[in-house]
Amino acid sequence: MGKELTLKTAKAYLSGEGDKAVIVLHEWWGLVPHIKDITDRFAKEGFLAIAPDLYDGKTADNPNDAGALMQELFSNLSKAQNIIEDTIDYLKSQGVKKIGITGFCCGGTLTWYFGKYGDALVPFYALYQLAPIDFSSIKAPVLAIHAEKDEYVPLADVEKAKEECKKHGINAEFIIYPGVNHAFLNDTRPEVYNEKAAKDAWEKAVSFFRKHLS
Repeated sequence: MGKELTLKTAKAYLSGEGDKAVIVLHEWWGLVPHIKDITDRFAKEGFLAIAPDLYDGKTADNPNDAGALMQELFSNLSKAQNIIEDTIDYLKSQGVKKIGITGFCCGGTLTWYFGKYGDALVPFYALYQLAPIDFSSIKAPVLAIHAEKDEYVPLADVEKAKEECKKHGINAEFIIYPGVNHAFLNDTRPEVYNEKAAKDAWEKAVSFFRKHLS
């Protein structure tokens, strides 16, 4: 449904059309088919959706390689920032008026980290320990989605993020889905996918973007 696109700083996957856009930031696996599918799904909901490749075309199919790619990315976040800014410049050149940002796993972390660029943010199971988040820079509303049984994200970290949002006056809602694991939206991974929670979280994310990007 979508197409490959070459930006100034990176390649990206683009799907849909319109003046309301959603940037999709990938998991530690890279720009894999699941992320392209998510991008297409946002397009089907009426958004211009784009998933920039933060790994220079590399992908991983095992945790060791994925962890190495993620560590490399987070060791030089200025590179990721250039890609995000490049992505936003492209969207604005296409007549986009409002931009939502969503991301999964480490992409959820980056949704927070680059939150100052978005008009609405939906981080999925963000790992807060990966990068220092400047909550004072975030002016957009946030829907933060988490999993109760997430082995990578302590619920204490989620509570700290809630407190930071209150402290800085961020309009933030946190949803913790009971009994599910990290990456529960990923339907290509049956060991963690939870259909009921995934359906509900997806519907909430789409509704949130519709409300705040209109």
